[in-house]
Amino acid sequence: MRLTKSTWKRFIQEGTLDPSRIEKVIHESWSRCKELKVDPFRDSTDIVLTPKELEKRRNQLDVLITEAKSLMAELKAFLIDHEMIILLIDPDGFILTQEGHRRTMDKAKRMRFIPGAKWTEKTIGTNAIGTCLKTKKPIYVEGYQHFTVSSHDWCCAAAPVKTETGELVGVLDVSGPVGKSHPYLLGIVSTMAASLEEKIKQRFHVIPDLRKSLEDPFFEGVIGTSQAFQETLKLSRKAASVSYPVSLQGESGTGKELVAKYIHRVSSRANGPFVALNCGAIPSHLVESELFGYEEGAFTGARRGGYTGKLRSAHKGTIFLDEVAELSLDTQVALLRYLQEQTVRPVGGNKEYQVDTRVITATHKDLKELVRKGEFREDLFFRLFVLPIQLPPLRERTEDIPYLAEYFFNLFGIQKKLTRESLDILYQYDWPGNIRELKNVLIAASVFVDEEIISPLILTKIIKERSIEPDTPTLPLESRNKALRNALEETHGNISKAAKILGVSRTTLYRWLKEQK
Repeated sequence: MRLTKSTWKRFIQEGTLDPSRIEKVIHESWSRCKELKVDPFRDSTDIVLTPKELEKRRNQLDVLITEAKSLMAELKAFLIDHEMIILLIDPDGFILTQEGHRRTMDKAKRMRFIPGAKWTEKTIGTNAIGTCLKTKKPIYVEGYQHFTVSSHDWCCAAAPVKTETGELVGVLDVSGPVGKSHPYLLGIVSTMAASLEEKIKQRFHVIPDLRKSLEDPFFEGVIGTSQAFQETLKLSRKAASVSYPVSLQGESGTGKELVAKYIHRVSSRANGPFVALNCGAIPSHLVESELFGYEEGAFTGARRGGYTGKLRSAHKGTIFLDEVAELSLDTQVALLRYLQEQTVRPVGGNKEYQVDTRVITATHKDLKELVRKGEFREDLFFRLFVLPIQLPPLRERTEDIPYLAEYFFNLFGIQKKLTRESLDILYQYDWPGNIRELKNVLIAASVFVDEEIISPLILTKIIKERSIEPDTPTLPLESRNKALRNALEETHGNISKAAKILGVSRTTLYRWLKEQK
């Protein structure tokens, strides 16, 4: 609920407020600030740590900072057009790290909104960080909802980061200029904080001294809020807590390798290597040597000195075998032997090596059906199918499409926007290629559309041209007419410009106008 300056001013001067005009959590925070005698005209905090004190706090929360690094970098890239800064705060309200848009960081510096500063309700009044620390709940604070004048031209979203026992270990915050906020800012920050929470839970009791920098971005769609996607994350985190084989199943393009990376990164094996092998991309007679390695001279063309193989290369880590259904029966036997004995014998060799590698497999085929046909060994199936996780297709998590679209726009530097009607087209389509197909459609739209807005008509055309399915989406008459009205309003009735925006000829546009009458 956006507040006006007069509402804030009346509360500051008279202490009166109409509860219907302000959110309860903001009202309660303002009341606390009054009791704490916070100066509403304060322009900055008066508590800032010395460099030495800040370094000491950072060292105490090294795990939190290390695990947050990649998430903060991803948030920075995702929100680059919104001029936001991302901050990590300790349980006492001290800002640990900060990064983001340079101009906004310069503005923050002028009000001492910097690493080392204490940003609580007591020091700076109602704000997303301080109020989140107080309530331990996610919150969005904008403009005159802030208690002190210093933050009236800011918008902020903050979410708590807790341990498995519910203890608060920090706060993740995104702040920026009023008017630049992302429509899903609170949801994005809350989801990222939840991801950080899960990583921290693993680290605090498994590897408390972790100092490994995580640079790879999280898998596409991590900001999704759909129930189907959240269930996938939940199962993945549970699978990460043990070392049994995981079997990922789902249609092509649902992100199986990225989920495998996620499981690896939140597991106790995260310090070890993650090695991927697409079993369907290598000739069947070479898969076994690629997987188990070979000795020098094992076959014609073998490299001098031999080859270690993927399984041994992933020792103490994770190997991801994509398209595992493509393995030949001979290679299946060798893989079964490894799973039973945890040893590897290179092709052409006599020596066996003890190997500790966690196995994650994936396929878009029905392994049970292949077992019935005799094309996949039943004993290997039961060895691999210990922790099955089914990845939802995009059509079952369409509410995540706006998040995914924004993610890809920022990832590829696409300066485009989708209208509500364009999103309706994306919602209606069945997406047989799933997230991969959505990414490609958006890239195509960014290349072929000159205007800033991607119209629903252009989007429909791109999807139809790419699709191999007979039933691709068509633009509903109501949506078409609305897009037509919007284009004419935007161009002040200029037929040529409106036709260009809609991606149709003038003749087609005249026909639509005639059909409306």
